Amino acid sequence: MKIMLVANHPDDALALERALVDEGHSVATCHDDQGAPCRGVAQPDSCPLESSVDLTVIARASGQPRGLDEIGAVCSARHRIGVVEIDPGAPSDLALYELADAAEELICRDYERSVTDTIREIQPDLSMQVAVRRHDRDVRVRVVLRTAAGPLEITAIADRARSGVRRHDRFAQIIDVAVLQQP
Repeated sequence: MKIMLVANHPDDALALERALVDEGHSVATCHDDQGAPCRGVAQPDSCPLESSVDLTVIARASGQPRGLDEIGAVCSARHRIGVVEIDPGAPSDLALYELADAAEELICRDYERSVTDTIREIQPDLSMQVAVRRHDRDVRVRVVLRTAAGPLEITAIADRARSGVRRHDRFAQIIDVAVLQQP
């Protein structure tokens, strides 16, 4: 898994980075060569979010306050990348995949809500089920209609579904929509 690691305290980041790399993960950070919290300020293309990141992990010891050096978590949330907090003092108890799955599930529910709300703007009484899955920055939407619909109506629903994804995530690169009928 490609992980962006952010931490307010360098020792927290180093301990957790070693544990993650030992488990086979690829780890990137936001800090520049001088230790500033954002390498993208001076060189936008060097930001880890310009490539594919699976999860952002905040390394913060229990009881430590949040800080500016964790700003990468804000950027990750804007890019709809899951963000989890881990105490670097307990790296053996990471359960990282479970945390990543839970974060992704919440993100997909937010997409589903946005797509549903956007479709309902033009068809408030439409009986449908919306499901969203992602891979990297590709978003796949499946809309199952519970009533019969003609080709123009299906096209309008697909357009609204794409619009709902774009409202929620302006960084999505591919938006694939399937509209199915199961009356």
